[in-house]
Amino acid sequence: MRLLLAFLRRDILIAASYRLSFAFMLAGGLITLTVFYFLARTMGETALLRERYGADYFSFALVGVAVASCLRAMQTSFAGRLREAQTDGSLEVLLAAPHSTFRVIASLAAYPVATAFLRAVGLIALGWWLFGADLHLEPFSFTVTLGLALLAFGALGLLSAAFVLTFKRGDPFTYALDTATYLLAGVVYPVEVLPEALQWAAKLLPATHALSALRASALKGQGLSEVAPSLLVLALFSLALWPLAALALTLARRHVERAGTLPHA
Repeated sequence: MRLLLAFLRRDILIAASYRLSFAFMLAGGLITLTVFYFLARTMGETALLRERYGADYFSFALVGVAVASCLRAMQTSFAGRLREAQTDGSLEVLLAAPHSTFRVIASLAAYPVATAFLRAVGLIALGWWLFGADLHLEPFSFTVTLGLALLAFGALGLLSAAFVLTFKRGDPFTYALDTATYLLAGVVYPVEVLPEALQWAAKLLPATHALSALRASALKGQGLSEVAPSLLVLALFSLALWPLAALALTLARRHVERAGTLPHA
């Protein structure tokens, strides 16, 4: 826990020294919301969204964009920060300390994951307060669903980190999954508009089930019993992915120690 807090404190101090970054982040969020607000006004009322999701397009897109950005951070931050530590030479020192590989990687990624979560909450809050998003949030159901989604994407992020630790380059699988998520999972348009074959492919993505359940909780106020099928799928993803992630990290650590390639970023 002290290692995690130390990294959080370090990254907060670094971010605070660039105060304009917070202003740019706020401006970026407002621009994103404004674009989708006027896009929704251009489209008008959509029968599919109202019947299936109980909301207008702006509210639908708001939840999708906010949640997708949070899940994407969970998927990419571990590998990204690990690669930075490889490049600046700090990873060798960190892994030489009496800490597990998971603890080191989780501590490195704590700040970007936390800021992405806060940004997602901020987007939803601003969308509701400034732009009048039609939200009927069921807090407990939304929180549990988001937690399960983050758990599944955390495992994907650690798999990506294991790849970077071994090969010292970006994980192409993560890029492909990220692209598939934005194309197929219903981030900014409903899955129902896709051809039937792509709708079946979308079911293979954890983000599809996460967004479906989170929208049901945020837009229609549905409780845990009503989103239970999606929660079950997310739990199964986690049960399958976490042992793979743990094994991949263990094998990656053994590989770099045996090959003596850790210092060579």
